Amino acid sequence: MKPINQTYKFFDRVKKNLYNSSFDLVKNNDEILSYKDAKDKVEKILYCLKKIKKQKIVIFSDKSLNYYPAVLSVLFSGNIWIQISPTMPFDRIQKICKIAKVKYGIYDRSFGNDKSLKKLKIKIFDLETISKRDDQLKISIPKIKQHDTAMIFFTSGSTGIPKGVEISYKNFSSCLFHQIRSLYNSDKKQVFSDYHDASFVMSLVVIFPAVYLNCSISPLIDFNDKIFPVNHIINNKVTTIITVPSFILFMKNQLSKKKKIKIKNLILCGENFPANILSSIKIHFKYKSLFNLYGSTETSPWVFFYRYKKKDEKLIKSVGQVPIGNPFKGTKILMDNNKQLLINGDMISKGYFQNNKENKLKFIFKNKKRYYCTGDIVKKIQSYFFCVGRSDTQVKLRGYRIDTTEIESHAKKMTGVNYCYCYLSDKSKQSYLVLLCLINSKKINEKKILDYLKKHLPNYMVPKKIILENKLKFNKNGKVDKVFYKSKY
Repeated sequence: MKPINQTYKFFDRVKKNLYNSSFDLVKNNDEILSYKDAKDKVEKILYCLKKIKKQKIVIFSDKSLNYYPAVLSVLFSGNIWIQISPTMPFDRIQKICKIAKVKYGIYDRSFGNDKSLKKLKIKIFDLETISKRDDQLKISIPKIKQHDTAMIFFTSGSTGIPKGVEISYKNFSSCLFHQIRSLYNSDKKQVFSDYHDASFVMSLVVIFPAVYLNCSISPLIDFNDKIFPVNHIINNKVTTIITVPSFILFMKNQLSKKKKIKIKNLILCGENFPANILSSIKIHFKYKSLFNLYGSTETSPWVFFYRYKKKDEKLIKSVGQVPIGNPFKGTKILMDNNKQLLINGDMISKGYFQNNKENKLKFIFKNKKRYYCTGDIVKKIQSYFFCVGRSDTQVKLRGYRIDTTEIESHAKKMTGVNYCYCYLSDKSKQSYLVLLCLINSKKINEKKILDYLKKHLPNYMVPKKIILENKLKFNKNGKVDKVFYKSKY
């Protein structure tokens, strides 16, 4: 199946579901959005976007009943989807809009009453105002080419400037169909969890399979649900959970050994999957299928998958983690001299938006084929691949990929901070970011650094621990002894 045909198939199926389905698209406790109601919302938004083509449209929204129709509307209109969440500081929002040269935005009240958005000087469509209009435009399949950009997701950048990853229609539709073929059966009554930040690339692996399969999505909208997600799973009859392994640890104190949570699919991704989390899952969950998936924003996002088998227990225990498995069909891989994983295939994104320097570093040609340099060190043990380390300054925390040099670059902008070293600590059950700072001023303290970083970075990038030093320890090579500090703090 050619990628463009896959893309057409996706839009055609979604359109039919919106017009004919009797199911609910979004369900969260007492809040329900049917496919029919979603269709009405999409048609109203499409009317407002009818004269806008191939433009970057930012959606300012949290996970709400309006969020999903807004995403579908941008794609059905043939424009480019960029997602902004309320967790982002305004400084970062400004940078993203400037980099992408954004002219239009769609605003939902779930984002908050943020008057600062006026400073962006872009035309913003208010979803509440749109919902009251009578004007509608029937859904039609957009005239697109397979290499056209469908969406841009912004990730952490080493210079302190967010990097926009361009994902084409070919990229996301290829990942979608591999995902459906490998993970799901034809059961239409699935309820997909949606537990992540709206701007996170994980949105792709929730929204698109759900609407294609005519299933429901259950996001964490209510604040109490965010604190007690187990209640949300039970109350909303969630059948497919897609989350990061550390989310299981977050839920652990809410789980009971006496009564297991019954689900169909438990899909984990976004970070290493330690063997101890697998043990917790087996105690607290009753499932039909358990998967571990691997990828990144640059791979749209999944390219490897592993279905848990009981016979692999001994291997998992010996390695200390669950494998990432093997590549999806059609995906080609290489290892460079450092055992870094290089990936080629339809899911590999177009690259970084207007960033030739990073593109040349991360997307290379070998044997006339384009490969993405993941930065991940992998090792094949028996018949499966395992992630065993990183070759650069990027780390994964709760599913987010973070370039620690971006955190360092912001901290070093503060007067009195001469040197920074940011790393991921694994000294407790849950990993966290530590920032070591060499300071030369008594006016600098931990609170001031934290407050500054909170103004410039998303919440998930703000270090949990700040260490201040007046002098640093060096190793025999004359470099800061990072091994010493990682072991000390």
